[in-house]
Amino acid sequence: MIDCVKDSRKMVPVGEYVPDKGHNSASFYIEGLNPGDSSFAEVRLERDESVYCKTCNKLLNLKTGEIIPICCGKMMEVVD
Repeated sequence: MIDCVKDSRKMVPVGEYVPDKGHNSASFYIEGLNPGDSSFAEVRLERDESVYCKTCNKLLNLKTGEIIPICCGKMMEVVD
């Protein structure tokens, strides 16, 4: 995976993704990112929205006032 400043990072799958077993998302560890890093600003939704991750395509339905989560090292995007 290459980010917007041309830094190369390795994506390693965590666990297994088997839709038949009831899992609805896949998880990845991205080299060089600290999962405990809270340097992102908290952005809350003004109305019920769906958000997605451009890296792994994870989709979430959030309610008014919930914080937009961080996924794959970036804030998830609101679906238009």
